[in-house]
Amino acid sequence: MKLAAISHLASQDAPTGAEKSLCQLVGELSDRGHETAVIVPGSWCLDAAVRESGAEVVEIPSRGCWLVQAAEQPLWKQAMRYVRFRLPDPGYRRMMVWLDDYWPDVVHVNCLPQLKGAAAARALGLPVIWHIREILPPGPRRRWFARRLKRDATRIVAVSHAVAGWLEDEGLGDMVEVVHNGCQAPPVTVDIAELRAELGLSKTGVIVGFFAQIVAHKGTIDLVRAGSSIMAKRPDFQVVIAGDGPDLELQRLRDEIARSPWPDNFVILPPRKEVWDLLAAVDMVAVPSLWPDPLPRTVMEAMAVGKPVVAYDTGGVSEMVAEGRTGFMVSPGDVDGLADRMVRLAGETELRRRFGAAAVERARAEFSLHGHVDRMERILIEAGAQG
Repeated sequence: MKLAAISHLASQDAPTGAEKSLCQLVGELSDRGHETAVIVPGSWCLDAAVRESGAEVVEIPSRGCWLVQAAEQPLWKQAMRYVRFRLPDPGYRRMMVWLDDYWPDVVHVNCLPQLKGAAAARALGLPVIWHIREILPPGPRRRWFARRLKRDATRIVAVSHAVAGWLEDEGLGDMVEVVHNGCQAPPVTVDIAELRAELGLSKTGVIVGFFAQIVAHKGTIDLVRAGSSIMAKRPDFQVVIAGDGPDLELQRLRDEIARSPWPDNFVILPPRKEVWDLLAAVDMVAVPSLWPDPLPRTVMEAMAVGKPVVAYDTGGVSEMVAEGRTGFMVSPGDVDGLADRMVRLAGETELRRRFGAAAVERARAEFSLHGHVDRMERILIEAGAQG
């Protein structure tokens, strides 16, 4: 199979879970003997990893359509982003020329923003597998995206049943197949005490980690408030946050920490391409997403290394966390509930161990990288054969 994958670019420093998942898929397909190339709109922090696998990376600056947030946006912001998207874009023509020259068997479009990549592929008559990793609320914006998907996608892959739900509601159910992402934890043998000291963390305290983009809907403010209430009872409790985000949101987070009576118990670390060492250093992982989170990769990675997860029950989280067996879930915005579950795990070492062991077993059974690639390979080959 000859594959062209088209990706958005969220950050040059910290790739999103969607970008990581694409990088892994392309790498595994290359290892299986498929010829692969990835088109990105700018300098990509995952370039080296993709090229190391034998795949090609091609930079074609093009405008993505960033109307994909789950929360409703002000009409003026939607209009501004739509007008910018509709302005003449030389990247569209360059992408069409490149695809015409490369002529893949199938084009994989990663996420909703790359509408122009999908349109370019279909204009050339190439089959398009559109990988959807977003959840949109009902309304005109969702219907508009659904029309583009119906026009340009040969088939649609949804990363969770939560994502598939809105696609089915828009009449696209016969095009959709749900394929959960997969991950594979590398072998990590580290001295936890030394690692914690290196990261500026407590050597003996109980630590919860947050490893995701620092944006409003990821719930870091709720995590700080929940953490502060726990620290009043357990001074050894610590929260470590690692991720990238807009300056305004990072400042909101710092201001909230400064208002806590225990600001020194919060540690903010720079974003990292991989978080395996950070996962090794913590006792549990928090995922307090306020908007529907399609299938947060941080949950999968935590499960893979045997860390219990405490999360808000949004989007596809319930497809990953087994309530009361691998972690706990509470309603979005329930800060007291979030704190209650974390303090329970903090106080019961055996419970953390038991949840962690069950999480590893579930990750291997339901979210293996090998199983994910097998399913995606089949879908891509079938679409290419339909041509």
